[in-house]
Amino acid sequence: MKSSYLSISLALLAAIATGCDNISEDDRYIKEEKPTVENPRNLLIMEFTGNNCRNCPNGAAMVEKIKEDEPAGRVISVGLHPDGDINTEPVFSKYTSPERQNFRSAAATALYAYYQPSGFPSAIFNGLKSSMSASIPDWMQRASEALAIPAAMAIEATASFDEESRNLTVNYTVDFGKVVEGALNLTVWLVENHIMGTQTMPDGRRNLDYEHNHVLRASLNGDWGVPIGRQFDSDSTVTGEASMTLDEKWVASNCDIVVYVYRDDTKEVEQAISISIEN
Repeated sequence: MKSSYLSISLALLAAIATGCDNISEDDRYIKEEKPTVENPRNLLIMEFTGNNCRNCPNGAAMVEKIKEDEPAGRVISVGLHPDGDINTEPVFSKYTSPERQNFRSAAATALYAYYQPSGFPSAIFNGLKSSMSASIPDWMQRASEALAIPAAMAIEATASFDEESRNLTVNYTVDFGKVVEGALNLTVWLVENHIMGTQTMPDGRRNLDYEHNHVLRASLNGDWGVPIGRQFDSDSTVTGEASMTLDEKWVASNCDIVVYVYRDDTKEVEQAISISIEN
């Protein structure tokens, strides 16, 4: 099992204060085993980001680090590019010229109005507004805390895509393993990866060949999804379908589907999964 570096020893702090340089890597941190979580809940990281944001590449790198530290599929990341913020203003890109590069989406804009981030990048961990942080160094700890919470349900989904019509249909099933009370909604997102374009970098320069990943393109069932019920037993099952026609500019083979269930009142994500369109 992987271990994470959780705290710096007081001895190390004292050594730094006295100018000690010869400290072995193993002595720098106290290592602790990650706790085992029965029926783990996946983590959905929603990150407000933008092509004009010079700190956003650092945020993207931290999200990738969080994902690398966990088993595949346990951490799902989505980049939110809302309308109405200077960080997401369309920019020149040699890959879209003469049109400007524009990653904005209606779904991201709806989330922006609700969460009102204090800065870019800002990350939200499983939906709770109280989890939102614009401090990149805090993200690892917030992710660890969210990953320690068990799930009350499992989600399965399949995607069907017709290349000629470019129609995408997603079928989903939610199986409950515990009693859940309170209104729940389900949202289906289309996310695109491997988009080459322009990005402002931490040193202020513009990288014209930056790879953008996890860009939220659209919601298949409305900005806030659809209600799926208010009372669920431990053997309850919910099934449904969502569909849309993909924009001609979006590369279907680079797209993923994100399906997640959340509480209507707090927006807390109860479970989330990601599948590729090819799946």
